[in-house]
Amino acid sequence: MFMAVVDAGELAQAGDRVGRTPAALSMTLKQLESELGGPLFEGERKIRLSPLGLYVRAQAQRAISEFDSAVAHMVRYASGALGTAKVAAVPSAAIRLLPQVIGAMRRQYPQVRVDLRDIDSAAVGKAVADGEVDFGIATLPAPLPGIVTEPLFEDRFVLVCPAGHSLTKLGRAARWSDIDASTFIANGLCARFNTPEVAALVDASLLTVRNTTSLLTFVEQGFGVTILPALAVTASEKLAIVPLADQSAVRSLEVLTRGGETLSPAAQALLGLTRSVAAELALTWS
Repeated sequence: MFMAVVDAGELAQAGDRVGRTPAALSMTLKQLESELGGPLFEGERKIRLSPLGLYVRAQAQRAISEFDSAVAHMVRYASGALGTAKVAAVPSAAIRLLPQVIGAMRRQYPQVRVDLRDIDSAAVGKAVADGEVDFGIATLPAPLPGIVTEPLFEDRFVLVCPAGHSLTKLGRAARWSDIDASTFIANGLCARFNTPEVAALVDASLLTVRNTTSLLTFVEQGFGVTILPALAVTASEKLAIVPLADQSAVRSLEVLTRGGETLSPAAQALLGLTRSVAAELALTWS
């Protein structure tokens, strides 16, 4: 109110700005002068500031500027434009899904910091449960206490072979019976299949590789073939992808959050973009 009077130069116009009558404004100024212990203006017309008034004006301008800045930051934080969003994801999501998500995040919220952890499903579940990340993207082998799951994305398993492998020349989708068990490279995701054909391949396999990057390197170098979700692999000069005839060979990615807890605005914004990009990918691959 003091600054309104200083800016307007008289009580009536200042009162209109702050929604107070001149009498109420005058009383407020007198209370402020009483609290500070001296007059703010020279005379009764509120035109010229006293030495105390000059000092109070400088302090008030600084305080109001800081207050306005703080409120602006609060509003931006509430909108998701400020803060940190922490997410843990399985490698396939970290490689193929999240670059698009984080790209969109940077365009819409360039000042938000994103902390991404690229780990396996069990570690994702633990990171969410322990509060180390805001949310996770994984496929839980079994429910975790206190963790809420939400379907995010479904992709089919594919057969991954070295480029030029005989299975790439079938001219059709590969059947389990087409795969030579002695050249099959098992991986951690094979445990998600309940089919006896996959169990037989795993039992007869001479090599198991659990890290996706290492697994693809072994396939590239001709050690054998493997199966992976389509999201986890891209065809290249060294790798070929063959569809599987078994239509039940599907992996479901889920969003993991802690039940009963609200995400920060930045994390909510990141999760919203994750859902949008996943939906677009699902339409592209369907």
